[in-house]
Amino acid sequence: MSIAEILLVVAGLSINVFLISQKDGAMIRRIRPGSLLMLCVFFFVFESLSMLAGFRLTRITFFRNSSSTDLKKFCYFCAVVLFLIIAAYMLFKAFTEREIDEHLTEISITRTILQAIGVAVFAFICGIGWGFIGHNIYLATGVLAAATVIAVFSGIYMGYRDGCRYRKGFFAVGGSCLLFVGVEILVRYF
Repeated sequence: MSIAEILLVVAGLSINVFLISQKDGAMIRRIRPGSLLMLCVFFFVFESLSMLAGFRLTRITFFRNSSSTDLKKFCYFCAVVLFLIIAAYMLFKAFTEREIDEHLTEISITRTILQAIGVAVFAFICGIGWGFIGHNIYLATGVLAAATVIAVFSGIYMGYRDGCRYRKGFFAVGGSCLLFVGVEILVRYF
């Protein structure tokens, strides 16, 4: 997997984190450093571990030691399907997202954990796709972890300052990144 593909997958996943953080930022009274740090840590840990767990799932002996070209093509096909599912979700959100009613609230640990688990599902699915075709999961996970922290910071501050503007456009960009990766894998391996 090339650096460009790594960056596109990371961009797609990070945009999702950014949008969740933007929504949280639009609803807080003021930015508290402790809450911001908590968001960064939860998203960082959940995204990174989920990506690695998805990758490790594909490293079982059956997949790793197989020399069957049919099985390899099937794995590539599965990776394409997984990336396209996430892309379809994000593109669907881009066209059907309703306006968010902004109201003042505080960031809670329970809601943060639930949001991090929801985002981690996408990272887990990408980790599985990566395992089927990928080469360097540790580089990808490191880039994803750094991008996640940046996405949380920028999402909170943009949401706090500007509210929930441009969400549909961000969803479209994230979905397009993952769609491009899925199509590129399809073209390259089939």
